[in-house]
Amino acid sequence: MWKSPRDWFRLSGTVSRKDYAIVGFSLAFFKYACESVAAFSMTGRWMRPWEAVNPWLDSRAPFLNDAPTLAVLWLLFTLPFVAISVSMSARRAADAGWSPWLGLVMLIPIVNLFAIAVLLLPPHREPTSDEQRAEEERQIRLLQQAYQPSEMEEPEFDNTLVDDPEGDTLTAFFAAVGVGCATQVVVGMISVWVLNEYGFLLFFSAPVVAGATSGFSFNATRKRTLGKLFGTILVMNFASYAVMLCVGLDGAICLAMAFPLLLPLSLFGGVVGGAIATAGLRPGRNERMGMYSSMLLLPLGLLLEPLDHSTQVYAVRTSVVINASPEDVWETVIAFPEIRSEPAWFFKLGIAAPIRASIVPADGDDSLGVGACRYCEFTTGPFVEPITTWQPPTASKDGLLAFDVVEQPLPMQEWTPISGLHPPHLDDGFVSHRGQFEIVHLPGGSTQLVGTTWYSIDVRPRQYWKCWADPVIGAIHLRVLEHIRDVAESVHEEE
Repeated sequence: MWKSPRDWFRLSGTVSRKDYAIVGFSLAFFKYACESVAAFSMTGRWMRPWEAVNPWLDSRAPFLNDAPTLAVLWLLFTLPFVAISVSMSARRAADAGWSPWLGLVMLIPIVNLFAIAVLLLPPHREPTSDEQRAEEERQIRLLQQAYQPSEMEEPEFDNTLVDDPEGDTLTAFFAAVGVGCATQVVVGMISVWVLNEYGFLLFFSAPVVAGATSGFSFNATRKRTLGKLFGTILVMNFASYAVMLCVGLDGAICLAMAFPLLLPLSLFGGVVGGAIATAGLRPGRNERMGMYSSMLLLPLGLLLEPLDHSTQVYAVRTSVVINASPEDVWETVIAFPEIRSEPAWFFKLGIAAPIRASIVPADGDDSLGVGACRYCEFTTGPFVEPITTWQPPTASKDGLLAFDVVEQPLPMQEWTPISGLHPPHLDDGFVSHRGQFEIVHLPGGSTQLVGTTWYSIDVRPRQYWKCWADPVIGAIHLRVLEHIRDVAESVHEEE
């Protein structure tokens, strides 16, 4: 059956119905068992089977939110299973006489579940004599193209079978870059401008398909080295990013943050597409129609994105210790003067940085308290924060200032080469919901100040973007808390 687990990842040969079922269901059960045990060990709750099947991850939120480390590990743990499902599904489709491009259906949520059931139905299909003869000729061409005779040697094969001249690599390169770039940009336009979605297909499925179409185009007439293939995929990604910048689909900061996710996925897709072109999964067949069909699957799959209506609220908590009384800290927390310290380098790139905070009484009331409105001004504009809890610290009780966020500025000033372009994700991709400051008495008269922000992300996969959002919010917290500390300690010294 299988000599080693490496056979699960292979992109040559075929997979029978029996092997597809046994390996597929066994790995699915193994993955579920590992995830469930990990979830229980870190959160004290078992993952139920229907939660593991849910493609949108919202059912995993109780596990992933309670254990941020688990979220990162889960993403890394899932990627090999995605690779296996695509590889084995492509070879099972070829075994049934269908296009191996059907393996990429595994990247479309919900549709992939039906595709697995369909791929279990057809029996093995033997290639016809014409297909076998065409495959033999194709293999001879590949051997000829790989053979590099010296000047003193006679060519071993008939050169009339070689249909790809020496200088055709450049043509294949431009074709590969063009088709992959078009795939990513068109999917981006439909997703962002038509459906207003920065979703799973845009940041996960589309890079794989774009890489696969590039890999197939690059190797369509001859097998080229893996290094040249990866270089082509890299250029294709940079070309796609340049187009997205120029049309305002996204800005430079977010594209840079997306790069560590998109590049490995597109490289994997390139290997799949290159293998479909050269491995002879379906003898004697030109797979260009299968490639075009896989490209059409992405716009259709985008229609499923609105089914994910879940909104997960995350919290970031940061603290500092201040050598000042809780009363002095409170006065600085509710409104602090302008921050004049040098901002960190990433704030200079355009990420919103805090500047100052002020507070005004509620309408018709001269005193401060619940209902008053705090304005925390950032480089991109003010956060409007009506106070919901007003609890000044006393000798026996800690202090708490809590507020909602009813208006917020842009989270960053995105850089685009054309002035006035506005990537849509700036409006609702990141939403701050509420925040609070806790003022805690410490022994010796010092104070612990704890800042917490609750926020949500409408860009998927959320757990990946959360890995970027949490450190940025933490850095914003720290800039504010350290400034409050400096101001409160200076007031304390003067007293």
